[in-house]
Amino acid sequence: MGIGLSGMISGLDTDTLIKQLMSAERTRVTKVENKITKNEWMTEKWKDLNTKIYSLYTGSLSKMRTQGNYLTKKTSSSNESVVKATASGSAPIGTHYVTVESVASAQYVTGGTFASDEKLTAKSKLTEAGVAAGTKISIACGDKTAELVVDEKTTFTDLSDTCKSAGLNVNFDEARQCLYISSRQSGIENKFSITTSAENATSADARKGIYDLVGYSGMSATDKKTFDAAMATLEATDDATIDTILAKVENGEELDENQKKIKDAYTLLIDKAAAHTIQTKAQKTVDDGIAAQLEEAIKNGTAVTIYDKEFSAEQAETLKKEAERFAKVEFERKTFEDAFGTDEVLKETNYAEVQRILEKQAAYEADNTKEKLTAEEQKIYDAYSSVAEETKNDFIAKLGTFTEGVGYSGAGYADTLAIAYKATAQENVKNFNTSAKAVEAVNTEKAAITANGADADVAAAKAEVLAHAKTYAKEETFLAAGGALEAIGLGNIDGSTVASGTGAGGMTVFAATDAKVTVNGAVIESSSNSINVNGLNLELVSAKPGETISIGVTQDTDSVYNMVKDFVKQYNEVLDELNKAYYAESARGYEPLTDEQKDAMSETEVEKWETKIKDSLLRRDNTIGSLLNAMRTALDGCVNVDGQDYALSSFGICTTKYTEKGKLHIYGDQDDPDGMMYEDKLRKAIEEDPDKVMEVLQKISKDLYDTMADKMKASELSSALTFYNDKQITKELTGYKEQLKKEEDRLADIEDRYYKQFASMETALSKLSSQSSSLMSMLGMGQY
Repeated sequence: MGIGLSGMISGLDTDTLIKQLMSAERTRVTKVENKITKNEWMTEKWKDLNTKIYSLYTGSLSKMRTQGNYLTKKTSSSNESVVKATASGSAPIGTHYVTVESVASAQYVTGGTFASDEKLTAKSKLTEAGVAAGTKISIACGDKTAELVVDEKTTFTDLSDTCKSAGLNVNFDEARQCLYISSRQSGIENKFSITTSAENATSADARKGIYDLVGYSGMSATDKKTFDAAMATLEATDDATIDTILAKVENGEELDENQKKIKDAYTLLIDKAAAHTIQTKAQKTVDDGIAAQLEEAIKNGTAVTIYDKEFSAEQAETLKKEAERFAKVEFERKTFEDAFGTDEVLKETNYAEVQRILEKQAAYEADNTKEKLTAEEQKIYDAYSSVAEETKNDFIAKLGTFTEGVGYSGAGYADTLAIAYKATAQENVKNFNTSAKAVEAVNTEKAAITANGADADVAAAKAEVLAHAKTYAKEETFLAAGGALEAIGLGNIDGSTVASGTGAGGMTVFAATDAKVTVNGAVIESSSNSINVNGLNLELVSAKPGETISIGVTQDTDSVYNMVKDFVKQYNEVLDELNKAYYAESARGYEPLTDEQKDAMSETEVEKWETKIKDSLLRRDNTIGSLLNAMRTALDGCVNVDGQDYALSSFGICTTKYTEKGKLHIYGDQDDPDGMMYEDKLRKAIEEDPDKVMEVLQKISKDLYDTMADKMKASELSSALTFYNDKQITKELTGYKEQLKKEEDRLADIEDRYYKQFASMETALSKLSSQSSSLMSMLGMGQY
């Protein structure tokens, strides 16, 4: 709205007048806003009610209709230190007799102390602990197996993960420096073995040769998986078979399924080797070209453009300085090695370290409060001091030939510098990748190289990979190697008992055992200490041969009684909520407060006002009324058993006061003041005739369950699993909001009209005033 000058001519407060006029017009808007507020409050109230009703439906009511919940049994054991018991619904009531001859146990291995003097952790390498690279560790537990081939990167964690994949538990004891291994499941069928074998050197060389020729390290995970399968096929083949298959292919003879599989395996190797050879040659040609141009730019410190990628003179100069720094360090290292490399101590250090030790010793000699040399430093100091002065002077003289910013003039520097330039250029080839244009140019060059072929190289690669494949097929990949794990305290483990500390590496093995138990005269053996027999769940605790344990099974009256009690409690809570909403006091004359009305009231007054409205929102609601009647009708039903009708009241589950509007009480329930003085019919019925109680309560609760399920079916007005018309309420809210938008637009138009009318009035008054002034002037009025 533009800036207006209110009543300059008329003297009227136009803004106030319009505001008062609009206040009356806003009555319709306020009514729509009140409808929106009530709708939102109603939605919130229904959501809360729906949650409680649905909780009854899925909770205690669902339990009441399920047969298994009425069949619970109680058990007692005459000696729970030997055997504990629980019973399912099918367990026969009475006394059962159990004798525990032995209990099941898992296999346990306590490893000996590690051989290494170093403190090892779970992240330490097995090779650091003394296990040879190439050792294959084979683990079998039950029907699970796993293998681990040790290399320079294999850690104790890798070993632990491999054991776990085979169903074992592994604990690394850092304090004692040993391993604890056990099977996760007890019983002889879950015993485990850990054996070792060493990689055949000839087979290993053949495998590495194949991997290099096919570029195995650069393959994707999927390609590696396919390639590993081909290698496994070759491992299970011999070289004579490969020769036979090659001859058949050469002669055009047909292959059987197994031969096709082997042929496909070595064909995959040959194809991969050919492709990798061509690709490697193309990449090397491109890399060599880039490196040669970069090397020249670095030497001269000049700009260069390679495959549309520009290297500035500044970049080249930076690389040149890096190369010269590297050359200086390398020249110093080589000069130091030439001078002192024959000394066993000095060949393990460098001149910078020697200088530091000399300065530290000089400081100590000048002031003996300074730090003294360590034993290791003293060795280096003594070794350098014993070198002839002539040798040391000659070494220092050679170092002195270097002048910062100019370079070495000493012999050998030119070669070192040339190598540094080349190495720097080669290193920066790895980072050559910038613009899409440069990448495209590189790819074009590689494609041209590939197109020209590499027949001789490819033929050589194919022949070499086939030779390796035949060797790999011919040789045993792994050879038995006992004692390979002694360095980590483990020997041969085959499931047999090994007396304490007598195994290889100081290992102890406790063998797995099965449970053996006699139940009512029948002998049962099991790998588990949890045994189910005839509905009895026996938990074996300890063996007691010769002692008979009695297990008593009785009907669990308390469980059934408490289930019914929980249902009655939850049903009453839901009923109270529904009755409170349905029979709420009227809030006629109460409407949601406007902001101005709230400002004029205290927070407590506002809260009471709004609570009054919220409590009455579902008063006499048809949905609630229908649900209340349906629930009461279902629970008032009768069930005929053996020609006699039974209802909830037959078991002392009754309503007591009309004012409670259907609330249930269990006669004899000591937690219920309204029922505690009556006879406990429910408990008595459960104890005397549990099947009859089950049949009646199960049928009545099912009727209520089905009734509630029907009430929350999806419809045009409501969503599934919802007891109220949520879709209808949401649709009404949308309508109210659209109506509000129209009303607000209408108000804006009216307000604009009022402003225009008052503006027109001011304009007319202005003209009238001007005309009046002119007339008075013409008549000579208003002059002195």
